Amino acid sequence: MARKTAKKQFPARRKFNLRRDATVASGQREIERVFGLPEGSVRLHLPSGRPARADKSIDALLDGYARR
Repeated sequence: MARKTAKKQFPARRKFNLRRDATVASGQREIERVFGLPEGSVRLHLPSGRPARADKSIDALLDGYARR
């Protein structure tokens, strides 16, 4: 008798990692897609609390947090 395994709640971890050369806008869309969230529900913010520009790179965003 084969046992049924529980379905993983989240897909593979590598799908959550954003490329550092990606833009903030594409990162927000990817997070919404992976987690099944409605469009426009994810906003990435700068360390100051302001929303990040859509054309800013993920690399520049992370560097802002590293300098903090």
